[in-house]
Amino acid sequence: MFTISEQWKAFERPARGGKKGWNEDFADGGSIFMRLNDGERCDLTSDLIRAWLSDLPLNRAMASGALRQAWESEPYLGGIRCGSFVSKVAHDTSDDLLWNLDEFADDWGQLLMTATEEGKLEAMEFPLTVYRGGTGTLDEVAQGISWTLDLEIARFYARDWPKRWGIERGPMIVSMQVESEDLAAFLDGRKESELLVPYASLLRDAMTEVTDRIDERLAG
Repeated sequence: MFTISEQWKAFERPARGGKKGWNEDFADGGSIFMRLNDGERCDLTSDLIRAWLSDLPLNRAMASGALRQAWESEPYLGGIRCGSFVSKVAHDTSDDLLWNLDEFADDWGQLLMTATEEGKLEAMEFPLTVYRGGTGTLDEVAQGISWTLDLEIARFYARDWPKRWGIERGPMIVSMQVESEDLAAFLDGRKESELLVPYASLLRDAMTEVTDRIDERLAG
């Protein structure tokens, strides 16, 4: 059994009924998360992940609201940015509870969306051209779950964001086309037109590097 954080009790409360109840619980979970400091947010994210893996009872809507914030927020611990709270917990999880971000996105992705985002995803015409920016090799970038419809966002994560944190590896921008069944969610809370693509590495053969053509395509 794992140590329960002080905030955990709120997530054991009975779920409200109906769509309105879900939305209210979702908002409450997000609000609880945002009131915490970064250390407490890490603890709560870890507890929610462990509860998911252990099939413990929890208010799924509240957990979804908190995990949505955990996905989109960056911890700042010891003077270092650590990706998102979810990725931080994934990297720190002990071997007794094995999981990865692909599994998380596959199981939780749809529940992280708002009604507006669900509607936008349903209205999209497939196949979609998506992009992912990072550093290193194509195979390394291909492992990622977070993709975007916006070429400028991919460029930011390949070039600008790494420079902010002293990352000196070369930029890599990858493009591919996806179908609706490839996606777990559309998230736009950060205005990044983010698409979650679990197990994206399985689509490696469909990916093309566009790093060298990025400036020309944006200018056009």
